[in-house]
Amino acid sequence: MALKYPKNPKFNKLQMRSPDYASWQEGCAHDPSILEWEGRYYAYSTDTFGAPGGYQIRVSDDLLHWEYAGSAFALEGAASAYKHGEGRGRYGNLQAAYDWCVTDQREVGYGICTRTDGAMSFWAPHCVRGTDGKFWLYFCLTGYFGGSKSCIGIAKSDSPLGPFVCEGLLVQSPAGWRTPNAIDPQVLFAEGKMWLVYGSYGLGLYLLELDPATGLRKDGRVYADFAAGKLDLAGYYGIHLASGSVEGGVLHYEDAVPVLENGKWTTKRYYYLMCSFGSLSSAYNMRCARSERPEGPYTDVNGNPVVCSTDIGTGNKMLGSFRWERDPVDYFCPGHNDMFVTSGGVRLIAYHCRTNYFIEKKLSRSNNFHYLYLGQFDFNSDGWPVMNANRYAGEEIQDVTEDELLNITAGKFEAVLFLQGVEPLTAKRVVLHKDGTLDGAYKGSWKMYGARYIAIETQGDTFLGVVMPAWIDNQNVAGLTVTAMGRRSGMALIMDSTYRIE
Repeated sequence: MALKYPKNPKFNKLQMRSPDYASWQEGCAHDPSILEWEGRYYAYSTDTFGAPGGYQIRVSDDLLHWEYAGSAFALEGAASAYKHGEGRGRYGNLQAAYDWCVTDQREVGYGICTRTDGAMSFWAPHCVRGTDGKFWLYFCLTGYFGGSKSCIGIAKSDSPLGPFVCEGLLVQSPAGWRTPNAIDPQVLFAEGKMWLVYGSYGLGLYLLELDPATGLRKDGRVYADFAAGKLDLAGYYGIHLASGSVEGGVLHYEDAVPVLENGKWTTKRYYYLMCSFGSLSSAYNMRCARSERPEGPYTDVNGNPVVCSTDIGTGNKMLGSFRWERDPVDYFCPGHNDMFVTSGGVRLIAYHCRTNYFIEKKLSRSNNFHYLYLGQFDFNSDGWPVMNANRYAGEEIQDVTEDELLNITAGKFEAVLFLQGVEPLTAKRVVLHKDGTLDGAYKGSWKMYGARYIAIETQGDTFLGVVMPAWIDNQNVAGLTVTAMGRRSGMALIMDSTYRIE
């Protein structure tokens, strides 16, 4: 059967921020998470300057093109009510969250997110369909940028477009970094249980079990008991999953991952933990670890737990800053992702990504626009997620033979081999020869096996991955891409074909 290739997706042209926030499309979508409902897709993202507060919601029918649909919370005219303590039962019922996070500028001096005038800025949402048939929006509010004065709550609505109404706070953290930072919530239903992963910088990522019937904490514990010394840190904040300057945690469960062991295929069940770390504006990158239990421990290819200090650390590096050879639009600081599977079985990672394109064209001094990107992921023969670095264009993962790979690509690729460091990388030319040798910028050997699997030996490492069709946007053509993970390094190797398909 001939390979199926995606058609030209005709992506929307990337735009800078403009006063017309309804025209931003994929632009300014910081910290995205995705929900599917009745044939449509909904993307929820962090409040962005210039748009109404209360989380932006975008909608799509194809996962390729997105349009603004409104705000999750009905906050128009709400500031005065919250300022005067009159937000209970009104404007999303967020008074308790506001009261916890409100910060006087005289306390900090800059970066205030929850202000004394009643204004609020919400971060990193996650929305799921609850067991009661309603839509459950997990939100977080913080007092000021770079601080731990934060809280996470749950709000519900009969519609994925809201308006959402808060039903309670799940976890709170005071200023001073003495506790985990209660932001960046992501939830998971798996094996009859429900989990919340959260946290950011400071003490890292934590896990709480939730009640699937209500979406609230299963243990019913409250901050007042922790503050009074009735609970220790673990008793209130939960299980420690990852340490250091990590954020944007997401858990994903797979119950039948194909794994090749001792020459035989078997299936395994894994929980995967993804997170981001590094400077938000210069070094952000995405990491992954896995465990056989939701509680962990989560480890990378070398068995190391996820730990980050400043911009580098452990965990398999799935994507960092890079540029395809002839692409004027670079991928810069990708991260804060969601992992989800469509009703049709398509596995996707949604993430935000910056670009320096507008700076290089002298059209802007900033790259702070955060575009909503999606990339398809699969698993290599060791059971590790590997990610198509090209934007999702409706392609299908399918069987690819060695002959098809060589006939379609002539063995010509451009490749990016990620490193532990954070400097942006530019793709280099390589050639896969029919005799199994790898030549060009990287030298070594390669082979294909199984349905679509590939092994590449280079740079003292073995990179195991998959071959899949892709829309190669910078060449405006359909082709093949290779995405693999180093068995020793835990670094991703991504490759795009450079031979044009007629």
